[in-house]
Amino acid sequence: MKRHTGLNRGIGVLFLLLLLFFTSSNVAQQQTAESNAQAAVDELPAKDITQDMLDQLKNLGDELGQIRIDLNKAAGDDQLALTNRSLQVKSTYRKTMRKLLKRLVEQKEAGEDITALVEKIKQPVKQLAQVIRKDIESVQKEIESLRTQQEKETPEQTLKLQESLTAALDHNSDLILALFEHSEKMSALGLNAENDISYLDALLKERAKTSAGRIEVFLDKIKKLEKRQASASDDEKKSIAVELQLLLEKKQSNAKSLALTIDIMGKRGIDTTPYSQLLIMATGEISSDIFDRKVVIGLTQQWMESLMEWARENGPGLFLKTVVIGIILLLFKFLSNLSERLVRRALSASKLHVSKLLQDFFVNLSSKAVMLVGVLVALSQMGVQIGPLLAGLGVIGFIIGFALQETLSNFASGLMILIYRPYDIGNTIEAGGVTGKVQEMNMVATTIMTPDNQKLVVPNNKIWGGVIRNVTAQTKRRVDMVFGIGYGDDMAKAEAILRDIVESDTRVLTDPAPVIKVHTLGESSVDFIVRPWVNTPDYWDVYWDITRSVKEQFDAKGVSIPFPQRDIHMISNA
Repeated sequence: MKRHTGLNRGIGVLFLLLLLFFTSSNVAQQQTAESNAQAAVDELPAKDITQDMLDQLKNLGDELGQIRIDLNKAAGDDQLALTNRSLQVKSTYRKTMRKLLKRLVEQKEAGEDITALVEKIKQPVKQLAQVIRKDIESVQKEIESLRTQQEKETPEQTLKLQESLTAALDHNSDLILALFEHSEKMSALGLNAENDISYLDALLKERAKTSAGRIEVFLDKIKKLEKRQASASDDEKKSIAVELQLLLEKKQSNAKSLALTIDIMGKRGIDTTPYSQLLIMATGEISSDIFDRKVVIGLTQQWMESLMEWARENGPGLFLKTVVIGIILLLFKFLSNLSERLVRRALSASKLHVSKLLQDFFVNLSSKAVMLVGVLVALSQMGVQIGPLLAGLGVIGFIIGFALQETLSNFASGLMILIYRPYDIGNTIEAGGVTGKVQEMNMVATTIMTPDNQKLVVPNNKIWGGVIRNVTAQTKRRVDMVFGIGYGDDMAKAEAILRDIVESDTRVLTDPAPVIKVHTLGESSVDFIVRPWVNTPDYWDVYWDITRSVKEQFDAKGVSIPFPQRDIHMISNA
């Protein structure tokens, strides 16, 4: 018995698929015929149009009656063709009746007397409402049959059956909409439609309740499957993907059905707030048809309740994690400061004579390394996988390194400067085309303050790639000066004056001894070199003071300081 039942259901599904195929293949021809007929009707006077529609309805009704008779005798392909024709004629009948009722409502609103016409179509109008109701119930049975069939099939076969189920749901929606519009027109013409409206209201409420319940079930299943998919194997992921696709299609078809139901319920004055909220949550789509003040309030309440529920479930654990992470970061901050002090103390006590720049580099490196470990430990407490993160950072580092080759060149140059120590903070240097005192340095650039207080930031590769002149690296410097006297002046006297000035300056060092010698015989002067040694900080003061003293003593003791001159000899040919 079960085998026959399954066979009959399979035949029923196949029959429905063939029926949908034939119906869709004739849509274009049917629409063309209807548009041509409508164009011909629109050219007739109002009374003739109404009578023409009545004649069409009579002919369509007669055809439907004949089809019912033929169906009882037909079998196989003939039965399928007659069923297909029956659906087409019913659709045309409903459309023609809708146009007729619309025209009669317009005539009534225009003040015309349509009592006789309304009385004439009273019975067919009621019969059409009954036919639509029977068709709705028939399609609903087919929908339930397809759903029952899906429960017994595999996910792949169920996915194929879902296309037929979606088509049946759409057909049912069209019939419900047709019944609603038909009932509205009946009421507008004064015909009794209370039974149909009561039936429609009950149907809408039941349909909304059923669709909403199914959507909630599908959403719950989708959520669980997505969680499973995150930790499933590759083979399981494929199976889960099929199930997810099926659930998503089921949710979408039911959401579409619910949207139409909500629209008609709204026009009927039935409260749709909970269903509208669910539809927005399920689809994420907001339209003016379903979005109003009640929906906003309801959604806000739902979100607040969800937030409170999430806080109740996850709040204690989240608070504990936050406390643990805070303690970890504070602990590693303390370790970072301790590491900084220990490294600085070790480098200061080292016999390697590490430069201040290199000391700062190692101190900062140790501090940041400890904090980096602390951050990674904190992230691990938050559930972040450290392995993939480190791998990702490595890839990102490679990409950044390739893009920032010039910056890395500065970094390498900075590292070489730290290792070989050509200068330190506070030294006055000439490098990279600038002269000034080194104020600070990092791994990329060196900051130099010029004598006129300009701040220059020079890339390290510009400095390391050229000549570096460290003016203040040594504790002693030699002051090189040149003074000239006239050819007629006494050289011994001038030399004695220069020696007295140099030796009387307490800033001049005795070791090494200063050098005062006749250096060159120039074009206009006899030049002496004066080279005293001084402590590096006294260099410029000694230079300026000795130069001033030499001028004053030479003037006081009659020694001239010549300016450039030439002797011109005139030769006469006379």
